[in-house]
Amino acid sequence: MRAWITYVAFLSLASCSKNVSLTRLMPAEIQVPNHVQRLLLVDRTLPESQGLSIVEGILSGEAPFEVRNAIDVTMARIQQELSTSPRYEIIRAPERLKGGLFGQVFPEPLRWDQIESLCQKYQADGVLTLEKFDSDFVVTEKKITIKKEVGSGKDARTVEVPGILAEGLASVQVGFRLYDPLTGTLVDQADFGTNNVWTAEAETRTQALALLIDKSLATREVGQMAGASYARRVAPMYVAIQRSYYGKPKDHPALSQGARHAEVDQWEEAILAWENGLSTASDPKTLGKFCFNLALAHEVLGDLAAAKNWAGRAYTQYGFKKGRAYARELEQRMMEEELLREQMAVPDYE
Repeated sequence: MRAWITYVAFLSLASCSKNVSLTRLMPAEIQVPNHVQRLLLVDRTLPESQGLSIVEGILSGEAPFEVRNAIDVTMARIQQELSTSPRYEIIRAPERLKGGLFGQVFPEPLRWDQIESLCQKYQADGVLTLEKFDSDFVVTEKKITIKKEVGSGKDARTVEVPGILAEGLASVQVGFRLYDPLTGTLVDQADFGTNNVWTAEAETRTQALALLIDKSLATREVGQMAGASYARRVAPMYVAIQRSYYGKPKDHPALSQGARHAEVDQWEEAILAWENGLSTASDPKTLGKFCFNLALAHEVLGDLAAAKNWAGRAYTQYGFKKGRAYARELEQRMMEEELLREQMAVPDYE
């Protein structure tokens, strides 16, 4: 597990503590069969009827290229995100398959002979398809008061004038399916929405709208957000977590000595310093800090059981309340690590 953990230490804004950033691998939201090692990505959003697609675009105010570009960046983002996970080898099919009549609903699932043909063609174990994509961009505006610089030089001053605040809400509704040809099962069918808001303000409506994000760019951005969100559903992904440890009070040199070792990535030496400090301190709060720091050091080194033990001691022996919360968080981490081991297990085909 230690190979999956990196860290960067930096000084905290608080004078009595320092922070360390840990990068850890979080388990996926759902369990994908372990025999799916090579995953094929397929865009299945080609309209079954180009005529109806054009009519739909006219009614929604979307040009065909806007939707196509947004779909392309959504597929590119999910490919990028999945490629950062050690769970799969990712392949992306260049062809675009036909889906349903409209982007708001799922089409019928692909036939299993189609899935098997794709897997054979690309030597894949599973197929992940984007099968629905519907987008919208709504602009609203309201009157506000804005600040404006007038005059120049010594006569320059700030005044308040009437203005317009324009808001653009971009949203996409996407649908993914994950097919497992070995068992003939649909592992996942997920339908979810993503949105984001952009604002711009100016003296006039025309100026505010000119400053607002372009509709096609906004749609592409929320499409990318949707792709990244789905990647976390089916693959373990790296996330950053923050931890704090103590380097003071000054009347206990072992605390600051261990902290200095931690700052230069000498965690084993930090552990020795903090363990020695336990035999010299008598104040319960300081003893709790020593135990808390030892818990953090063991977590950084990947020994979660030892980390939980030290965090628990900080609370049970010395009444250090942060140790109780930390112990609970470490217990949750241990359960997640067990799930992660199951998800990362490579099947034995021999």
